[in-house]
Amino acid sequence: MFDNLQRSFPEKSAEEIQNIAQDFYRNLATVSVETLYGRTISAKELKKRVVFEGMELIHEYYQQQKSIIILAAHQCNWEWLLLAGCLQLPYPVDAMYKKLSNSKMDRFMYLIRSRFGGEPINKDYAARAILKRKSDARAIAVVADQTPALGTTKHWITFLHRETGFYQGVEQLPRLTEYPVVFAAMYRVSRGYYKVQFHRVADPPHSTKSQILAKYVQLAEKVIHDQPANWLWSHRRWKYTKED
Repeated sequence: MFDNLQRSFPEKSAEEIQNIAQDFYRNLATVSVETLYGRTISAKELKKRVVFEGMELIHEYYQQQKSIIILAAHQCNWEWLLLAGCLQLPYPVDAMYKKLSNSKMDRFMYLIRSRFGGEPINKDYAARAILKRKSDARAIAVVADQTPALGTTKHWITFLHRETGFYQGVEQLPRLTEYPVVFAAMYRVSRGYYKVQFHRVADPPHSTKSQILAKYVQLAEKVIHDQPANWLWSHRRWKYTKED
């Protein structure tokens, strides 16, 4: 993790890197407890703890009855972002997820994510499920900074000063659906409290030369630089290279 921090923030001193690492472990422990609390937290309490700002963009699309794709990062508490979105967005929310190898934990997380009406969608069957519901105005939530499997085709782009592979779906899903794309930037306000800001990424039509991934990377890097200790540094994001 320290190597990832040093390479992502070459301008920071060793002491600054150490402080970010310490804050990261503290925040990760908090998020772990919060995720479990997501099984029983009330809607009223969650609305107090996760506040959405800049909803004008979301309502603009909803008033036109346009489904949207919401891209997010593993920043702050992405599980609470989903739950709060189900409560506060005007749309029903479909959340793409990667099935966990532990079936009991996978079931547990499914129950949490669907508590307030969310519809978790296994990423392996996402296209079929999304097209099936295309006649309904919905929000499709994607945490887009996950590491693709080694053998899969992927897009490569510079992210935090390193060549990084991303799932092709970041570009393909908007072109397949012709939905507008927005980015949800999540910030920690204080322990257990967050705010979310929405940014426009792209409007259809999306051409084959679309720069959706580049815009996503730009916005994700900004929120990470703003609050570096809140990104999921323990995730092995660069466990292989393009040459591998």
